[in-house]
Parts: sequence; structure tokens; C-alpha cells
Amino acid sequence: MRGPCFALIALFSAYVQAQETFSFQDYLPGEWKVERFSISPTTSEMTVVSTGKYVFNSKKESTNIDGSYTPESDAEEEGESVSIPVLVEFDSSNTGNFKTGDDEDLLFSFYFQHFSGPWISHGEWNGQTQGIYQFNIVAPDRFTITVYPTNSEEEMAVISVTRVKSGREKSFFEKYGSTIMMVGGFLLFQRLKGDPGRGAATGGGGGQPTVEEKVN
Repeated sequence: MRGPCFALIALFSAYVQAQETFSFQDYLPGEWKVERFSISPTTSEMTVVSTGKYVFNSKKESTNIDGSYTPESDAEEEGESVSIPVLVEFDSSNTGNFKTGDDEDLLFSFYFQHFSGPWISHGEWNGQTQGIYQFNIVAPDRFTITVYPTNSEEEMAVISVTRVKSGREKSFFEKYGSTIMMVGGFLLFQRLKGDPGRGAATGGGGGQPTVEEKVN
């Protein structure tokens, strides 16, 4: 009985560890849908400002990631699209710099950390609006960037990004982890349920004989 229990515990520990391990370098590649919202500082009303898409591709010759941002516009519908180049430089799997444009201007530096909630990064934002940003990994296929402007009279920005297509192969636990845990839990439950226990195995409850048993 101990063998299957230990095997299931080991599998569960490996699954939990796989869930807690995060690499922004592995997370980013792929195609993403981008929606940018502005929030009025006076009315708190949220309105859509722009939409577009990110495409990120790992570079074979380095640890960096090349990408582009393409805004949706009337020109794109007519067959003309303007893409802004993006370069993501990595010092480690979760730290580095996010640069945009032909001159590779620094948009923000990132350092992802994990506490009791989602993986997050925050720091200075060097876009058209200067401020502080917070980058939240909401799910395996979604992240948000919230920009808090230095000037309190300017509108706050929320960038919601959803994965359209992954740029990497999913790991074994990402594909089958939850299914394995459900099947393993079911099999363990059936094993425990089918164990008659010592009392049933010996045909009685055990212990000293009763007075009636001694008389008989």
C-alpha cells in the first residue's frame, strides 16, 4: 500500500513544483492580441484606445527575443500595415529590458517575482506617458500591464494582452498534469476503499472475548 502512496505523493510534489516554476523567457514567445484602455482620473470611465497584436520569436543565436507590435487600423485592412520592432533582452529568465522602435528605446526593465499571488514586475515606464507600471501574469494565456502616470491629471492606462498562438511546445505537466492528478487521486481512493482493514481480514473486531463468548 505504501508504494502507490509514495509514488502519488512524489508525482504531486513534482506537479506543484512545475506549477510554481515560471520563466518569462519561455512564457513570452507566440502571438498575442493587445487591447489598450484608458481610465479617466475624474470619472474612472474606461474606454478602448487602441487594439493590435504582439508577435514574439526566440532568437536561436542568443537568449533574447525578437518581436513586433502591429496596431489595427484602416491601413491594415487595405493591405498596408506598420509594425513596430520590439527587442526583449534577458539577463536571466525573469529579468531584463523591454525595448521598442528602430532605435531600441527602453520602454521598461522587468524583474518578475512571485509572492502569494501572480508573478509580477513593476518599475519605471518610459512610454509617451511617463509613470510607474505593474506587469501581472494573470494566466498562462493572459497578462496585463497597468501604467500609473506621474502626472495625476493624466489618464491611467491598462493594457490587456491575450495569447492567440503559442510560440513553444507545452511541457509534459502543462499537457497532462491535471489529468494525471485526477486519475491518480481516483485510483488511490479506490485502493483505500477496497482495503477491508485488519478487522475484516480477521473476521472480527479483535480484542478480548466478551462475557457471552466466555460462557459459550
